[in-house]
Amino acid sequence: MTLFTSFTIPGRLLRCCLPVLLLLAMACRKQDIEPEPVGEPVPYTGPVLGLKETLEKSPYTYFKTAWRRANIDTRLQDAGTASFTIFAPTDKAFEQAGWTLEKINQAMPETLDSLLSFHISANQVHPASLEQVTGNLAMVTLLKSASLPGYEGAAPYEYVLYAGRYHDSLYINGQPVSKWGQALESTTATIYPADKVLQKPTQDMLSFLQSDERFSFYLEACRINDSLYLDKNPWDRELLNMPVLSATGSSGGQFTLIVPTNEAFRKSGFNTIADIRQYNYKSLPIGDPDYDEQFYYRYPTTAMDSILLPNRMDYAGATAAHNGQRNIYQVYFSNELMVNKGVSGMLLRPGAVYNNAPVIYRLDFSAGSGGVGVKRLGSSTARLPLAEANICLLNGVVHVVNEGLFMP
Repeated sequence: MTLFTSFTIPGRLLRCCLPVLLLLAMACRKQDIEPEPVGEPVPYTGPVLGLKETLEKSPYTYFKTAWRRANIDTRLQDAGTASFTIFAPTDKAFEQAGWTLEKINQAMPETLDSLLSFHISANQVHPASLEQVTGNLAMVTLLKSASLPGYEGAAPYEYVLYAGRYHDSLYINGQPVSKWGQALESTTATIYPADKVLQKPTQDMLSFLQSDERFSFYLEACRINDSLYLDKNPWDRELLNMPVLSATGSSGGQFTLIVPTNEAFRKSGFNTIADIRQYNYKSLPIGDPDYDEQFYYRYPTTAMDSILLPNRMDYAGATAAHNGQRNIYQVYFSNELMVNKGVSGMLLRPGAVYNNAPVIYRLDFSAGSGGVGVKRLGSSTARLPLAEANICLLNGVVHVVNEGLFMP
């Protein structure tokens, strides 16, 4: 059975049809089937210049002078990426920080390299993207250090900036640094002006707290609590306070600490260190771990730790957060706490039956006319104001409360 047949157009018939086919083709020209354009052509207004050309056209004379002397181009080439975000201090910002063009030209290139690298992130974040972020975006800078105490022999410490738009300003590390809408865009970088030279952190939380007598009650409460867990190895690491306050114990991660002053302890009934010690002794003897009614493994805590663990987000170091990943950035500055309602009660670490219970952020933040107010999650007590905020340190940020403790 034949399924297909073929046929041949006679040559004479083809010669007769060819003129008709040509006429049809001419009738279907491109301009005849496309609509007529409406209005005038709109010129392209996006970035067309590269980073160097955009930077040279910028008004940041001091920054450009430091850039050339530091030979920062080599640092960019080693970054492993071709796109960057730059927070460029203005000339006035340099002057307020004690810099002059003469000092910049006399400075060691290594000094300027360190200064500028802290202002550059190896990831281009456009203004249209940054203003969509609720709160802040963690941006790892080009500045790294392998010689900080607690980081020797490990991966180099990475300095991080936390940037976001709040109201009409660009905020970095919880502080306004310039009015919004002044960024310069190039094909490979976004340059935001900064009205101040950004200062890198130099202390970890433990060193900072030890340097201020206002926090002696808090540190003593941590020390006493830690001593009560010494015979509970190996699970005591989850509950020890002092190690995670140091750069060594934080294991490269960063977190948020709401630290009470001595006055806050007194306003909650702890007038002396002896009162703190006696409160802890109420918990003795500390029992052994067991399972709760939901079959989660739980660790008994001291009475004081039941108060203070939420202050440090129940943080136990980067190895215990987010499935053991390093460099966890659970850092929340005041501008983010004003707008990011998801921080209160946030799930910090998922749980598993017959394993650790889920960990949530047991503090509740709210924006008020006087700034950020905070209380214990689910508590009916009044919120406590932040007496001091946005203390940026090597292993996170510290906020201070002076009006009391977050009692269960």
